[in-house]
Amino acid sequence: MAYFKITQNKKGELQAKIQVSGKDLSTGKSKVFTKRVYNTDELTEAKFRKQVEKTAIAFEEEVSRAYQDGKTQLRSKVLTFSELMQEWKANIKAGLSVNYYERAEKVEKIFGDFLEQNGLADKPISAITVRDVQRFLSSFTLSGYKSAPKARLKKPLPKQVNFRLMARENVIDRCASYNLNKKGANIAKETAETLCDRCGLYYDEYFETVVIEKPYAAETIKGYRRILRALFNEAVRYEWITKNPVCATKVGAEKGNTSLRPVAEKEVFTVNEARAFLHKLDEDIPDDEMHKKVILKFILLTGVRNGEMCGLRWSDIDFDKKVVHIRRNRLYSKQFGYYEKTPKTKTSVRDIPLTDALIDDLKKYMDWFRLADSEFDSRLDETYLAVNVYRQPLYPQSIGQWLTFYERKWDMKHVTCHGLRHTYCSLLLAQNVPIQTVSKYMGHSDSTVTLKVYSHFIPDTQGIAVNALNRLTE
Repeated sequence: MAYFKITQNKKGELQAKIQVSGKDLSTGKSKVFTKRVYNTDELTEAKFRKQVEKTAIAFEEEVSRAYQDGKTQLRSKVLTFSELMQEWKANIKAGLSVNYYERAEKVEKIFGDFLEQNGLADKPISAITVRDVQRFLSSFTLSGYKSAPKARLKKPLPKQVNFRLMARENVIDRCASYNLNKKGANIAKETAETLCDRCGLYYDEYFETVVIEKPYAAETIKGYRRILRALFNEAVRYEWITKNPVCATKVGAEKGNTSLRPVAEKEVFTVNEARAFLHKLDEDIPDDEMHKKVILKFILLTGVRNGEMCGLRWSDIDFDKKVVHIRRNRLYSKQFGYYEKTPKTKTSVRDIPLTDALIDDLKKYMDWFRLADSEFDSRLDETYLAVNVYRQPLYPQSIGQWLTFYERKWDMKHVTCHGLRHTYCSLLLAQNVPIQTVSKYMGHSDSTVTLKVYSHFIPDTQGIAVNALNRLTE
């Protein structure tokens, strides 16, 4: 329906504003279209009103006709799954995370293969039924899947193979070189072939190809379903299909976000274990590897995520106020390399207090940087805290590798990097730090998340409550 309003400008001339409610074809959402009419013929107010009424009716018909013509044009397109996926990925690439985009590419491959096997690859997306999608999702629970081919070391590589050099030159990544040094650990076949080509070795002499079968995790299957649901929602929005076939499918028990499960005590250090771990870091790690000690300490004593640790710059440390400003994540993707992004949620942008002991360690750590860089103090805004022995930005997985190495060396409980974060939270709650404060330091969206995951670490306060009530009756 069209609406209009007649007004006068500063010169006293009549003009009108017409508004028509319709739909934006590109988004499918409601939109208000506007048209202005000016009294160029110097009509009387009554005659100008009649002119505006006629213009409003014509404008309403124009908007409606344009939308219908657009829908007809869209319906005439015969989109296959592959074509739809290409359009959708182009739209999401700029606005969503790298991980989400990479998962979408994987779904494109495996669902595309499924459609090819079932004669649906060249059919319009309207030919894909609920049953087809359900068969695809169910196939993962009925059998395992074959991972990408791995290379297993048959015998030690020649001594002239310099892993550190090849890692620095990006021939192989640091994770692969670490696994090779462990003797017998599997690496990607492609990586092993690259290594052999670089060093002039015969692949078959030193490696054997293995294919490992393992079942899909329930969350992985649910992730595939979420991607497909979002994709077909796009087709519904553009009216290429009338219903989303993915919405009627089921994948296991719908238990919501399983990442919010309570953290088990075996996943965290106790107070004594945390104290022993910190003592070992100070006692056993030499000064020339100070970066490892400080980084592991920092995660345990601040509860930052691995990506947040790698994204910290020296300018984020406020030594006067004894706080660290969490402002970014630094992550790694095989497809996109290293990249930065804003923290996980809005509340993840936060300030975390630093202990006096950690402040002292950070000051010594700065001196470690100055030994190799005389201009270090002038580049605090661009220098990362998390670096390797060469003062280069750290490969994110390296922290977990250091942690595992030292836990085995010191015969300690195995706790992951995220387990150090869990430990930080559990220790604060065990000391009766208010849940709102803990939630703020952890960067949770609200304290409900903290309670769901860590409530069992809060000391039993029943006795305190009863004593308080008893005092009322004394």
